[in-house]
Amino acid sequence: KAFADYIRKLDPYKHPIVIHTFPSERDQVYGSLLGYPAIDGPSLQLAHMDETHAETIQWVRRSAEAGKPWFVYLDEIGPPDVGVRADADDPCHDNVRIHALWGNLMGGGAGCEWFFQSDIHCEDWRLRDHMWDQTRIALEFFQKHLPFTDMQPHDELITTGQAWCLAKPGQVYVVYAFGEEPVQLKFEKGRYQVSWYDPQTGGELIPGISVKGPGPQNLGNPPNSARKDWAILVKKK
Repeated sequence: KAFADYIRKLDPYKHPIVIHTFPSERDQVYGSLLGYPAIDGPSLQLAHMDETHAETIQWVRRSAEAGKPWFVYLDEIGPPDVGVRADADDPCHDNVRIHALWGNLMGGGAGCEWFFQSDIHCEDWRLRDHMWDQTRIALEFFQKHLPFTDMQPHDELITTGQAWCLAKPGQVYVVYAFGEEPVQLKFEKGRYQVSWYDPQTGGELIPGISVKGPGPQNLGNPPNSARKDWAILVKKK
């Protein structure tokens, strides 16, 4: 807290001040800083990428309840001796894209910094060019298609399927589906248009079906069943 107070007084530009700590100490460190005026959020280190979504939601919600909503960043993913592999070893980066990148953003997070074990010796950032592309593709979707500052995590609206939901209920929903089972989403009253977005290649939205609320509705079939994960945009007509 003393460090944060000192930096806050020194910095005329009011940069966000976030805290990094070991995975085993998150509750101890972050819990004691909730609500503190000079602290703007956690910069998460996670031993397992599939923890990202739940951890992001936890600190988004706990900080809001404490009266000072936090930016929740992801800055170091495990396993700690790997991080993001080079394209030659992991050309699609499926786990990183699904669980770390979209896991954070769909939890209301502020984004990711990519860690890789060879970063100290890295002189060629093109070795992970596919990961930079997929990060840009995710940001383009959020910035172009979503009023994301008005949206909150609403995973409870997913009634079937392996997916996450970020929503402004009754107006706009984005579902990130990464399982084989069809996804059902619980709607408020109204008519909605479904569109699909490929998080690996980006591009334009692909039109899907129309659905009518209230209640759970199937979102239809993806444009390409060979793809394992899709972002599904649903907007009220």
